[in-house]
This record gives sequence, structure tokens and C-alpha cells, in this order.
Amino acid sequence: MITHDFNFPVNIQTARHEDDVHSVLAQIERRILPAAPIAFYGSSSFRRWNSMATDLNCLDAVNLGFGGGTNASGSHYIDTLLTPLRPQKVVLYFGENDISADGLSANSTFENFKSLVAQIEDRLPSIPIFVLSAKQSPTKWIYANVVTQFNQLVKDHCGNVENLTFVNVTDTLLGEHGRPMSGLYVDDGVHLNPAGYAKWVKVLRNIPDLILQT
Repeated sequence: MITHDFNFPVNIQTARHEDDVHSVLAQIERRILPAAPIAFYGSSSFRRWNSMATDLNCLDAVNLGFGGGTNASGSHYIDTLLTPLRPQKVVLYFGENDISADGLSANSTFENFKSLVAQIEDRLPSIPIFVLSAKQSPTKWIYANVVTQFNQLVKDHCGNVENLTFVNVTDTLLGEHGRPMSGLYVDDGVHLNPAGYAKWVKVLRNIPDLILQT
């Protein structure tokens, strides 16, 4: 029997994410974890994807998303959420909140991304890491150029690192005019609805070595 050593974090007062992190840990405690987990570690675009395992037809998927997540907070909670799971693969989705909420540039967001990846590689050597591009959102279109720059930096970096795979989940949400299709988002114009997640599923199911086809 595989055991996992999860511990609830001590409240650090200034963290915006503590409630969500506690909720994720509580859900993990209530389920039987797979022997070879695929950790989906990211922000609310993962957190709100309640049907992830069903949509992907993948019982190995473990959703570790938390609201407001950034690359920096991903680093902060790495030993609370990610490391104890001992995943066989990691899927990352951070970047949107770094830019729109924390006001970071593409370069600063990229530096935080590289720091997070370095910590994952230190704790989970040689693990395959699949990095999802930051999506463009209707209500965050003001940041479109910064998001595009960040995605390009991440794509170029992943192309030079053996265990990193860049996954473009951004373009599938764009219409012919290059703007986000509003019908793929919930009313806030930021988070995806089932039709939006279906677009992501089509992309993810076709990434070699990410999700075993059944």
C-alpha cells in the first residue's frame, strides 16, 4: 500500500490561498489516491475543473489546483501539496494571476516559473513536467500582450529542457479574429465553462506520454 504524508499548513496570515489549500488537502484525505498520480498543480483554472478526471478519462489525475495560484505561491506550497503526493508526472498551470493580479511582467513571471520548476526538479528528479500555456481571457484582454510574451518565453525554455513539455492550450480558445471566444467562459469572463474545458481535453488527450489512452 502506498502512503502519502500530507500535512495541513500552518496559517501564515498573509496568504490568500490558505482556505483553498486546506480544501484540497481535505479532499485528498477522503479519496483513495492512485499508485501513479498525475498531479495537476495550478491556479483556479484547475481548481474549478471539478470533472477533470472524468473529462480526461484518467483516474490517475489528482487535482491540486488552488484559487489565486501563482508561480510564487506554487513554490510556497510545493511541500504541502505536490511533494507528498509523489506524482509520476506533473501538469502545471500558473502565470495568469502573476500577470493580472500581482502585476508582474512577462520576464518576472518567467523567472518565478523557472524557480518553481527548479524546486520540482530538486524534489522529484527527472519527473516529466507538462507546462500549460496561460490562457487569454475576455475580461483580462488588457494583459494579452504580456501573456503572449510569457507563453513564448516558456515555450522556448521548454524546447531546451529534456523533461519539460510545453502544451499550448491557449490557441484552442481563440476565434478566427484571435480573440477569446466568450462562449467558452463562465460569466466572469475568466474561468472556463464545460465547453472551454472540452477544448482543453482535446489538446491534452493528444499529448504523447501525458495521459495513457484507454
